[in-house]
Amino acid sequence: MQRLGIFGGSFNPPHKGHIYIAQEAMRAAALDKVIFIPCGNPPHKDARSMASAEDRFEMTRLAIKDNADFEISDIEIKESGFSFTAKTLKKLSSIYPKSKLCFVVGGDSFCDLDGWYHPEEIFKMAEIVVVNRGGTDLLPIDEKAKDYKQKYNAVITETYILPMEISSSQIRTKISCGEDTSNLIEADVLEYIKKFEVYKDAV
Repeated sequence: MQRLGIFGGSFNPPHKGHIYIAQEAMRAAALDKVIFIPCGNPPHKDARSMASAEDRFEMTRLAIKDNADFEISDIEIKESGFSFTAKTLKKLSSIYPKSKLCFVVGGDSFCDLDGWYHPEEIFKMAEIVVVNRGGTDLLPIDEKAKDYKQKYNAVITETYILPMEISSSQIRTKISCGEDTSNLIEADVLEYIKKFEVYKDAV
């Protein structure tokens, strides 16, 4: 059975840290492929700081285009209303009925999963691949893993990566101030951002 990594996010913009997370998730969970899914309308994000769904999709496509193990899906940005992981996984289960879905998530988000929309459906439909950054307090994550396994019969794979001093908000601020970000994002993504002035008014 093919193991598909499902990597969702705002990707606002996608950066080298995202690529690193996907690569490490593939290694740790023996994934055959990772599907990047830019969210359409996330309920927990401030829309004022978000590039358009179309721009975020295109930037993500450019960021991963040279990696044969990565794909991109517009399954969320095509939908109206808020983007919910449980709904996305249900659709993907229909699209890939013979594949095992493995939801890639960071440690912080992992600890909040039981507060997401229909968490029981998330744990039912997907194995959870937790990517923990170095320097993170792992005790809360381990406690949550035990709780999820008991409460939801969750299947969880954990991996650990080097600390990353990189974030999309940091990149947006640097771009708006005219600072160099070439070490943080792929060259094609940076060229797209400059060409279309995606973060001209970023704050």
